[in-house]
Amino acid sequence: MHASRHRATSRLLTCAAFTALALTGCGGTPEGPAATPTPVPATVTATAPAAENPFAGTKQFATTDRAWTEGGLTRLSVRSAEKKVNTQFDTWEIVPGTGEFVMVTLAKDARVLLTVPIRDDAPGTSGGEPLPTSQAEFVTLLTQLDPRTREGAGFDLSFDGEGRVTKVQSLYKP
Repeated sequence: MHASRHRATSRLLTCAAFTALALTGCGGTPEGPAATPTPVPATVTATAPAAENPFAGTKQFATTDRAWTEGGLTRLSVRSAEKKVNTQFDTWEIVPGTGEFVMVTLAKDARVLLTVPIRDDAPGTSGGEPLPTSQAEFVTLLTQLDPRTREGAGFDLSFDGEGRVTKVQSLYKP
């Protein structure tokens, strides 16, 4: 059973990699709710060698251990992770990756959309509704989080062709 699931996952990732390559090469990107972020191997880029910008042109799901501002830019320390649907509680289960954290830089105009537990509940909205937040507020909120909460938080990240983060969206966890 495990081997067949591994092969199916491998085929899915290969298909996603070719799709991402085709979209990146044509300059288009999928938009809308059907375009869920799918991990794409970092070696699939159309604009830069993988060693220089391992996430260029991809979408990744990641955890972070810290965020900071340096030289007017927002930076995150991230590590790829996996998200799984927890059908028992109708929420997400985050499976942290292993290995080293990698520093990524947010584009100056990157969108940051936060859900609970990264942001507080906002009147008139549900905790799962992603609300826009400034990069500075994101750094502040992430820094103030309890380490356990921060370790259990996951983010969908979208990267441009130069490896800068253009969109950060936290994953809702009640």
